Amino acid sequence: MDRKVIALDIGQVCVQVRGELCFAKLGYRSAAEVPRELFVLNDEMEKGRLTADEYFERFRELTGSELDKEAMLEAFCSIIAAPVPGMSELVARLPGHGIRPVFFSNTSCLHLERVRQIFAGAAAVPEGVYSFEVGAMKPESAIYEAFEQRYGRPALYVDDRPDLIAAARERGWEAHCFNGAADLEKTLRNRLLVHCN
Repeated sequence: MDRKVIALDIGQVCVQVRGELCFAKLGYRSAAEVPRELFVLNDEMEKGRLTADEYFERFRELTGSELDKEAMLEAFCSIIAAPVPGMSELVARLPGHGIRPVFFSNTSCLHLERVRQIFAGAAAVPEGVYSFEVGAMKPESAIYEAFEQRYGRPALYVDDRPDLIAAARERGWEAHCFNGAADLEKTLRNRLLVHCN
């Protein structure tokens, strides 16, 4: 059977992203209290421009934090919360229906490791195109180009962010704005002519 490739975002599609959990562990009450420089630092990590050690050293310099590396690592990764309901089960079934799911995500190597620990469906997604490997983040064209070079244009791209969906559509990709596992399953049936039961 010819296996159709789908590009699958991770955050808010496969796993819940809960910034407030991370901020609280770092000592902030809300995103509004987080220094802008920390968001820039996070982007640098997600583009693969910093190692974990460099990230934590810069974090300490910016914040004066006395957290040890292990505590900072836990805080940094706590943003990756529980799996999105129904997605682990749906993703795990896809290969059996001729669909090859491939992760396509703005993420860091540390967050990806946490995703693979908590998202059981990740066992069905051994491959991916990630910002930390490419050095670019969606909606930058370089990361879409990297996906196309490896896998061609996907049969479907699934993301929760309309701006990233729009960037993909400008490249001629079929794209779906995620609205839960049941909605995605219906879309897969309609567009890819598969039954995911």
